[in-house]
Amino acid sequence: MMIITKLKKLDEILDSGICAGTITDIFGFRGTGKTQMALQISLNVLKKGKNILFVDTTGEFRPERLLEIVTNRNLDESLLTRLQVARVTNTKEQCELIEKIKKIDDVSLLIVDNVADLFSFEYSKRDQFNLQQQNFMNYMHDLAALAINRKIPIVVTNQLMTANDIEYEKMNYSISNYTHQKIKLERKKDNYQGTFSTPHSQKINFFYKIAKIGLIE
Repeated sequence: MMIITKLKKLDEILDSGICAGTITDIFGFRGTGKTQMALQISLNVLKKGKNILFVDTTGEFRPERLLEIVTNRNLDESLLTRLQVARVTNTKEQCELIEKIKKIDDVSLLIVDNVADLFSFEYSKRDQFNLQQQNFMNYMHDLAALAINRKIPIVVTNQLMTANDIEYEKMNYSISNYTHQKIKLERKKDNYQGTFSTPHSQKINFFYKIAKIGLIE
């Protein structure tokens, strides 16, 4: 199943959409529309009568924002009954959820919002760095196996950080080993710019705005 983003330029770059068996990493600073892009992607699955699982690792999921997007796109609110939200509060719950998903037959898209947040919080001490990376890499490996074995697309969001004026993605090395494509979102003065990349392609830019109906060009 190919899933479109409703951003024409990005869908052209994606060759008409996000395909099953892959992990797409949407990352950027706060307020750049990462979660909104993930929700916008989910709508195109819900409209096909498919079910979605949204994993909320921070407690910041806002159903009213999704309802606003649905309403302003003149879609039926009943679509949202097919969206299940799972709130996890620690890395153990986050990892165990993968085993539960394996037993659910009707999940057509998995979204993990702020995928690295709990790992970076729980293993924040300097002497825990290796354990942090190992556990997160194991988690990403299990996510990749789930995508391939269940033949479903997985979308994760992640945070950009800065240190000494240098930008870096949370646990970039571990997450990059298991993602098939990355979409970086950032604010450029009054506009927003996205950058699409894969391990085997050049970076391609696209532009977008954040509106009541979601992300638009």
